[in-house]
Amino acid sequence: MWTTPGRILLIGLMLASLVIGCAFATSTTIHARQQALTTVLDHTEPLAFAAGQLYTTLSVADAAAGTAFIAGSEPQDVRQRYEQAITDAAVAVTAASSGLTDERMVQVLGRINAELAVYTGLVETARTNNRAGNPVGSSYLSEASWLMQTQILPDAQRLYENTSARVNSETSGSSQVPAPVILVVAATLMFGFFSNRWLARHTRRRVNIGFVAGGMAVLIMIVWIGATLVISTTNTRHARNAAASLQTVTSMAITAQQARADETLSLIRRGDESVRKQSYYRRIDALQQQLADYMRRPDAIGTKDLTGADQLVRRWRAADDRINAYISTGNYQSATQVALGTSEDDSTPAFDKLDEALAKSIDESRKQLRSDILNGRQALSGATVGAAALSLAAAVAVALGLWPRLSEYR
Repeated sequence: MWTTPGRILLIGLMLASLVIGCAFATSTTIHARQQALTTVLDHTEPLAFAAGQLYTTLSVADAAAGTAFIAGSEPQDVRQRYEQAITDAAVAVTAASSGLTDERMVQVLGRINAELAVYTGLVETARTNNRAGNPVGSSYLSEASWLMQTQILPDAQRLYENTSARVNSETSGSSQVPAPVILVVAATLMFGFFSNRWLARHTRRRVNIGFVAGGMAVLIMIVWIGATLVISTTNTRHARNAAASLQTVTSMAITAQQARADETLSLIRRGDESVRKQSYYRRIDALQQQLADYMRRPDAIGTKDLTGADQLVRRWRAADDRINAYISTGNYQSATQVALGTSEDDSTPAFDKLDEALAKSIDESRKQLRSDILNGRQALSGATVGAAALSLAAAVAVALGLWPRLSEYR
């Protein structure tokens, strides 16, 4: 192996091994990214969405239950809203349970499911007493809302944050710089360059066509795979931005629902109106700040649907000020009229329009998230086969380039 022909053969074997290593490292990296994006698209993201739906619909149910209670006669649309929210929550529990693997989160989901049954029982008891004219109905509804606000919703929030973090983690993992691939490719190019120089000195031939062809094949592979990874990484980073937008808008929608629940409960539990008032204003202030920050973000999604949302929040807050003014004088009938009225200055129209705008923005953010993940995965299609073919071509070219030099020795 220390003779010149032996060294030429050794160079050929090492170059072929490095080229095969390039193919292996590239194919492994691309396949891993495709698998990761497929997992996010088919498993992790739907699980996070189900958890988000659970969190949102539970808040909707609590707000609708309070609205139906103060209406007395229970408007059909409000009752349907509550029943639909409970149904959606049950569907979300089922969807989330089919994909959870974390034992702690499985226990959290089981606790939510059990407490939701207790909650609906308390609401129905409150409803029955309210229709019979028994004042005790307000106590049952307050107990139901306390259970929702202090136990069920915090558990739903933990579940949503956990599953959303998994989406961010797995998406981030598929956009990292492939350091092993870069090292193997760089080593291959450097070894090929110095091998060509050594061969030129010993054979008195400046250019080896096989080395040039093999190097071109490797360079084509680098450009192709590099462009593919850049496009895929760009899409996955956009997906992370879409996921952040989805989390923010979902949080705003939940905050709005909880503020609505506070507003209606202030008309149900007479005597602790100041507590509900403070909670309402705290949540409205948080909602206004979140909305302002979100609308200023250059990468925010669904901002068209949220145009004018800040005005709706101000109108809603002004209506609540009127509710509190009536409550302070003991005029609960007028306060209820403002809370349930349909005029532009009343609370319900502003809240309903705000809730509709947030729902549209949530749908837009999720569509963008899934589209970016899908585009990131599709960008990698065919790259594995292409890398293997080009690497094989490079290895064959090196062998063909070295064979004439070896045949010169007898």
